Amino acid sequence: MLLNIHNVSSEPITLIAGSTFLLGSWFGWDTIKTNTFCRFMECCDERHVPYDLNKLKLLFSHKIFGQPLVNELINILAAHKEALNDEIKKNKKALVISLHGWSGVGKNYATSMIAESLFEKGVQSKYVKIFMGKKDFDCTEVHKTQQKLIDDVKNIVKTCPTSLIIFDEIHELCPSILDAIKPMFDHHHMVDGIDFRNTIFIFISNIGGKEIAKHLLELYSQGIKRNEVDFHNFEPIIRRVAYSTGGFEKSATISQNLIDHFIPFLPLEQQHVEACALAEFRSHGVFHPTEEMMADALAVITYGPTEDQPIFANNGCKRFTKQIPYVIQKHKVKSEL
Repeated sequence: MLLNIHNVSSEPITLIAGSTFLLGSWFGWDTIKTNTFCRFMECCDERHVPYDLNKLKLLFSHKIFGQPLVNELINILAAHKEALNDEIKKNKKALVISLHGWSGVGKNYATSMIAESLFEKGVQSKYVKIFMGKKDFDCTEVHKTQQKLIDDVKNIVKTCPTSLIIFDEIHELCPSILDAIKPMFDHHHMVDGIDFRNTIFIFISNIGGKEIAKHLLELYSQGIKRNEVDFHNFEPIIRRVAYSTGGFEKSATISQNLIDHFIPFLPLEQQHVEACALAEFRSHGVFHPTEEMMADALAVITYGPTEDQPIFANNGCKRFTKQIPYVIQKHKVKSEL
């Protein structure tokens, strides 16, 4: 009797397994997965990883100010995308980008827009991983930290070859940590059985910010306009400074030319921070701030690089995140009195 019960109860399971096998044979497992599991869970497919560069272009044009070189990121990503499914043009290594510049000039903002455009869930996607300088890396146990980094990156890319790995605050990272994953940046078909060639790595840091500002002033003095600068003008300067600073100090990522693009984020000028302020006001539903409100918002901005050259905003737009809600509340209270 027990044997008969066992046989009867196993029939539906056998039937389901058999049906799944037949469906898989007829339609292909990827098709079935897309129309079942992937309708409810995030998968590494075109729906969840749309790679929408038109969206990125629109976001940059509406939300990034004073950064003419940021559009180079779209060209860089477009070239990488073109090779994803092309056997002839296929990527020969992971795409490695390093963003440099003062605080508040849009590096993190631009990176979040990249994530938002490439992945349906943006930075919340399980295929996007953000590592933070001191927070995620223990410099007292370097070997253990390196091994954990290797495991974390491998586990993400194993589930989705087009993952986005972000390292923020590289200037606060201890040296030698990045070298642990150097093979993943290099020209290898596989690393421990995993293909990293379609993966994107982005480094973010303040490294070289002062040197970028200085070089920009030199270009201005030569009659070169802000929208005429080329990011290659800044690469030798950034590379030199980076190789002796923070997580890049004496790193093989630089000495072996594994970073594909060094992108400078230029220091912002008055018209750029004013545009930032207006955008922040709009995000809070204030579309026409008064002159007094704008003056209060801009009161926290100081200019440099020196008192004799008050050209660039020292902290970019960073302080507006808290300053503008305060200004809105302050003037709301005033109008109610």
